Parts: sequence; structure tokens; C-alpha cells
Amino acid sequence: MIADVNRAVRGLLAPLLPPGCEVVFRASGEPDGDGPALVWFLAGIREDEKSAETDWADVRDEGGRVVGRRPPIRRFDLNYQVTAEATDPAVAAALLDSVLVAADPGKRVPAALLGESLAGRPVTLRLGEPAYPGLAHRTTLGVVVNAPLVLPVVTDVAAPAEEIRLGVAAPGRSAPAPPATGRDKPGRWRRAAIEEEAHAVRGEDE
Repeated sequence: MIADVNRAVRGLLAPLLPPGCEVVFRASGEPDGDGPALVWFLAGIREDEKSAETDWADVRDEGGRVVGRRPPIRRFDLNYQVTAEATDPAVAAALLDSVLVAADPGKRVPAALLGESLAGRPVTLRLGEPAYPGLAHRTTLGVVVNAPLVLPVVTDVAAPAEEIRLGVAAPGRSAPAPPATGRDKPGRWRRAAIEEEAHAVRGEDE
């Protein structure tokens, strides 16, 4: 999930950056090239329990047959500390501006940037409190990325029932058991009877 989020963030910010700038994921101040960069440091992760799903979901093939079950999808808040590294103050300001534009909680990260790994689930960015304000005498922005953790589909599911046989009996009588076949196995329904009872309702005049 984290690597997928990093790729999506880089793709989201790339069109907003000044020429010659890039997005990197590391601690601020670590050497990593000579050009100006917007540095994202993952400072913490918190599970978003309120937004998580609680039920398993059926996965069906083109014919509608259940071929797997997906575990409940959990969601997490990824807390990044973002700083701009540039010798030109104007470039540093433009780098931080790109974060302010991208961190819009009312917009989702485009699905084309997420790939199949996030299963088309919403990913959003919002501003948060910086954990280390004034880190290394640089302006620090706190950015929270809310993203899903999509677990693999469980394909070991029970096969559908081959047949269900029903017998209908006359009122007050039980349906006879159907003849046994070689396909009857322990644990499978051998018969189901629908019984009806006649109830007489008698009223008296007062």
C-alpha cells in the first residue's frame, strides 16, 4: 500500500512542480541529488477504523458464480512531513504551493494514478499538523494521505450445491423419502418436506 501511495502522490504532484524539480520520499536533509526537490517523509501511520469495511465481499465471474471472497478492506492515515529543498526561495515557495493545491480533501486521487493494487478505492489528501514544525529551519507541512489496504482474495470457497430435492405431502401426512442414489453423501440434504396442517376455526354466536 505505501509504495503504491508514494507512486500516486508523485504522479499527482508532477504536473504542479516547477521545471527541474522532483518528488522524493526520504528524511529531510539526507543527500539525494543536487536539484530542488519536494521531500516527503513518512512520520507515522494510524488506522482509520471508522472508515474501514466490516463485511467480506463476494467476487463473481462473468456467469455470476462466486469464485472468491475478499476480506474486509482496512483504511489507514499515512502522516507525511513535507519540506522543500531548494537554494532559490522562490522555487521552494512554488514547491510548497504545489502541495497546498494537491492536498484537497474534497478531491480523490485520480484512479489512473492508483493502479489495480488499490482496487479503485478512494485515496485522498488533506493537510494535517506537522509533527516536527520548523524541521531543520525549513517550513514543514503535515499531509495526511487516507488510503485502503486491500488484502488478497480468498479463492478456497465451498462449491455450490449440485441439486436440491423437495417433496410435497398431503395435509397431515409426511412426504415419503426419495429413493437413495449413489450420489448421496453425509451432510447433504436427502429430502425436504413441506407439510400442511388443516386448522378448523369454529365460532359461536353470543
